[in-house]
Amino acid sequence: MPAFGSSLLITGPETLLAQRLVAATVAKARKEQPDSDLNEISASELEDTMLSEVVGGSLFSSNIIAVIDDVGACPAGVVDQLVEVARNPSEDLCLILVHAGGNKGKGLIDKLKKAKVPTESVATVKTWELPKFVVEEAKRQKMRISQDAAGELVSAVGNDLRALAAAVSQLAADSDQEQIDSDLIRRYFAGRAEVTSFAVADAVLAVNATVAMERLRWALSTGVAPVLVTSAMAGAFRGMGKYIDAQGSRISSNDLARQLGLPPWKMKDYARTSRYWGPGSVAGAIQLIAVGDAQVKGAATDPAFALERMVLGVLALARR
Repeated sequence: MPAFGSSLLITGPETLLAQRLVAATVAKARKEQPDSDLNEISASELEDTMLSEVVGGSLFSSNIIAVIDDVGACPAGVVDQLVEVARNPSEDLCLILVHAGGNKGKGLIDKLKKAKVPTESVATVKTWELPKFVVEEAKRQKMRISQDAAGELVSAVGNDLRALAAAVSQLAADSDQEQIDSDLIRRYFAGRAEVTSFAVADAVLAVNATVAMERLRWALSTGVAPVLVTSAMAGAFRGMGKYIDAQGSRISSNDLARQLGLPPWKMKDYARTSRYWGPGSVAGAIQLIAVGDAQVKGAATDPAFALERMVLGVLALARR
């Protein structure tokens, strides 16, 4: 479909994906008409005759790429005019409308959809889909990364797509191979407090007391806040509890991950370590972690000692 003589509504909260769609559409239009003008404006500024100026030709070019951001903020008096332009764009207009999702401007969005304006959705990426996003980002950088390594990067960086994209870009730049592996990720993010905390929790789940205590003492010596350790522990054992409850389900691992709200790579960790834990020991662990959390938040005079006692107490509950 040609870029000119068309309109596109991009709607959803993932701004990174929305901006990439805008950039791709603009690039396509520029390839068709290199001398086209690019007009960018927020819909809140479309008072009076401004819309006509944004979508109309100029003295220098008759081809216009018009990007209207935040269309939910379009003034009521301009709504019908904007819908009509989007329904019937002139042959020298490439119109791109961007909406952040939600109820703001819902009436306009409904009218645009009723007018059958082509729409692209950029919905929030689900937790279990994040490793797949990382794999695709690596491909954009002409790099390879396994699902497991992608999962580790998500654990290290979090759920923000911009942060993940930036991390992949940085790792790709620092790698002397065409692959991003777990060793590179651990080396690069070893200093992050959240990663260190998760490493403690992973060692406890695996019932590796020596490694768990080493990682805990390292975390505390490098200034990791004790509350991050209890938070990571609580999340790990809540996930284990969900996994144990759902173990008898006759569904695929990926479907189970979606049902539990966990990334698929994390399911492998739980499958590997679940033999050490049962419903009773998980419940006991969560109780000990709650006590430890209260202690590091002020109930204890020595948070480090409280954490060590919590970790050892949880480890004692595991099946040997």
